[in-house]
Amino acid sequence: MRVAWLVAALALGSATPSQSQDVGDVAPVVSVPGLDGRPVRLVAAAGRKAMVIEFWATWCDVCDALLPRMRAAHAKYSGQVDFYGVNVTVNESKGRVQRYVDRMNLPFRTLYDDRGVAVRAFAAPATSFVVIVDAAGRIRYTGSGAEQDVAAELARIIGS
Repeated sequence: MRVAWLVAALALGSATPSQSQDVGDVAPVVSVPGLDGRPVRLVAAAGRKAMVIEFWATWCDVCDALLPRMRAAHAKYSGQVDFYGVNVTVNESKGRVQRYVDRMNLPFRTLYDDRGVAVRAFAAPATSFVVIVDAAGRIRYTGSGAEQDVAAELARIIGS
C-alpha cells in the first residue's frame, strides 16, 4: 500500500516538494484541517511545546506496527510534547478516517491533509514518516518505518 500512496502522491504532485526538509532546518509552518474541519497550525516556537508529527493512513500496515511505539512515547511525553497524526488522505474519506480514529484510540490529534499541504511542506516520502520538531521550531528527527523509537528520540531531544 505504501507504493500506492507514493504513486498517488506523485500524480497529485504532493511528493514533489519545493524544498526538502532536513534535520536542523527550521520547520515549515502549515495549517491543516482537523477532522472537525477547523484548521490546526503546525508550528513550534520558543516557549511552546515540541511536536511529533506522523504521516499515516488507515491502510498503512507499517503505521499500525509503529502504533505501540507512538503510544509509549505519548504516554511518557504528552505533557511536554504535542502529538499530531497527519492523515495523507490517499484513498481515504474523512468518514473512514474518523471511524478508524474512534476504533483505534490514536495517541495524537488527527489532521486530514486532503490538499497535501503538510505532505509537501515536510517532504514526507511515505506513510509512517515521523518528524520531531523541538520547542524552538527546528526539525530534530525524521524517520520512517515500524522500528522507530520515538520515545528514545524525544528523550534525546527534550530530556527524560
